Amino acid sequence: MKEGLRRAAGKLTAPFVITLVVLFGFYLGGDSFQGFGLAAMDSTRRVLKYVLGVAAFLSLAVLVQRIVQYVIFDGIVASATGSPVPKLLSQISGLVIFGIAVSACAGIVFEQDLTVLWAASGVAGLVLGMALRELLQDVFAGIALNIDRAIRIGEYIQIHRSGDSKISGQVLEISWRTTRVRDFMGDLVIFPNSKFSAFTITNFSQPEANSFRFVTLTLDARVPLARATRILQAAALEAMTGLAGPDTPVPWVEVKAIRLEGVEYAIFYKAEWRHLGNASPMILQTVLTHLAFAGLETATVLTDGPSAADGAFGQAGGAGPDTAGLAALLRATALFRGLGDAPLRLLASHAAMRELPAGQVAIQAGEAGTSLYLVLEGLLSADAGRRSVRDPLPATLRPGDLFDPAILRGEAHGSTVRCRTAVLLCEFGADALQSLFAAGTGTMERVARNLVAGSSNRSTEDEERVADTLRQMRHLFPAPVGRQGPGIGTGIGPVANTG
Repeated sequence: MKEGLRRAAGKLTAPFVITLVVLFGFYLGGDSFQGFGLAAMDSTRRVLKYVLGVAAFLSLAVLVQRIVQYVIFDGIVASATGSPVPKLLSQISGLVIFGIAVSACAGIVFEQDLTVLWAASGVAGLVLGMALRELLQDVFAGIALNIDRAIRIGEYIQIHRSGDSKISGQVLEISWRTTRVRDFMGDLVIFPNSKFSAFTITNFSQPEANSFRFVTLTLDARVPLARATRILQAAALEAMTGLAGPDTPVPWVEVKAIRLEGVEYAIFYKAEWRHLGNASPMILQTVLTHLAFAGLETATVLTDGPSAADGAFGQAGGAGPDTAGLAALLRATALFRGLGDAPLRLLASHAAMRELPAGQVAIQAGEAGTSLYLVLEGLLSADAGRRSVRDPLPATLRPGDLFDPAILRGEAHGSTVRCRTAVLLCEFGADALQSLFAAGTGTMERVARNLVAGSSNRSTEDEERVADTLRQMRHLFPAPVGRQGPGIGTGIGPVANTG
């Protein structure tokens, strides 16, 4: 606001000073020139009077026009409406102001009868009006558009007429004769105002900046409604968050129809019009990713054979993956990378499934870590956490993410994790981890190295940090008698078991 005031003051200073100087000279010009011995130069004084008079009225017109433009239009009106004033209004106001200034010059400076001037102007205007009929139609159509305020600069619109193709884009300018729209391909489309006003206009920016849309897809009828809703809502929310930011409204899912091949679902989402063009393909891509992770796919016509949905989850309506499927999901995480199939199957056999509703807190910052969680379905969010946390969680947790490694170090959770949608989590408690580490002598070391490799703290050497982490884990998960593991290759012999 201050920058705008300074800019307006800079624009007004020069014409204001010139106007004062010229008006002062015009007021005192006669007597002053006579005092300097120019009384004999009557004709010169008359010409000088005309010049000063015309200059006075024109400079005053410039001053008034800039006050109207920068103070009233760009300042008061733009602040009140929240959008820039159309260029056409500025041009019309300038035309009116300078028209009054010219009339004042003719009547006051040149002492002409204005009725004669206006009569002559009326005849000339009639001739020009007939010659420039289409141009005048564009001008008055532009005036009507600005008075009606059906569209404003910067708004997103769609225009069409019966039988014509639709054009969607953003309004850039409404001038004397044309309206300019930039479509979503980046092209500039220019319409004569008279033609533009005849179109059917859909304004996507009024009365609200966000618009509702939906996409549909069909899933196997054996997928439970709650599970389908959880997966589809999480996928849509992830896509819209990446497109429009973390404050995007949460999408919702409804059953649209029941068909031979399955149940058709509609995913409703809300976003600004500038995001809607990319929203649908992004949502469908993310949905396919979430479905694949859950062992599902979009439905096809039902047959007597097994469904492709009967994948890692055993059945399309299953509450979680089987042991082999869960072991494969664990192997893809950074914490368990490099572990063999047998230890991961053993860990998977001790897993517990947890379904949490949207809005519930999964883990609370400051509480002791008691379990590891693998996200199977749904979407969660984590706060920024404390700065001292060694393993900060990402802001969004999606299927395939594993949290929180605090249990492996005996620490408290550094972040609060909350369910943004309904979620399905796979929980691994202390007993499950104890079974994993008892499965082989190298399992704990491998997990410790993966944990250090993924840590954000780089203040010490890796081998020293691995040794320290391994001591903590052996203290928390002591090996059975006779199953103590060897050292980890630090050059100082076996690491003592502090347990």
